[in-house]
Amino acid sequence: MKRRDQARIAAAKADPTKFYRYGVPDGMRRAEAEHLWARANELADRFIQGLKAKGELPDLPRQVANNSDGGIFVPPTDEGKAEGALREAFVLAVGPSTPRVKAQAANIVLTYTKAKPTSKEAILGDRPEDFLNTLIASGD
Repeated sequence: MKRRDQARIAAAKADPTKFYRYGVPDGMRRAEAEHLWARANELADRFIQGLKAKGELPDLPRQVANNSDGGIFVPPTDEGKAEGALREAFVLAVGPSTPRVKAQAANIVLTYTKAKPTSKEAILGDRPEDFLNTLIASGD
């Protein structure tokens, strides 16, 4: 038993990625989860490209930096940070995560990509003529 435990500890030191379940939901194997995360990343790239094509996100060139410490790169501009955060939220929304995480991520994506619906009172106004003027103006 002691030999088995020591062998497991040695194997974990040699290849630590084999012994953790980060990104692998309960009830799922690593190969299945990696495939679903890869698909979620592809969909997120298409989503960001669609937002750029519609003009909702600026189409800025991606800046690549080499980090000596191996950390993550944080874009220097606010637009780059917003794009990265939106992309990660979309990945969580469509990837293999828990329903609670999916709902929170989808809420973030919708909050920052869809316009809030106008209230009924704002459309109607005080007089019927205001409503007709709104309809005529939207028809142009």
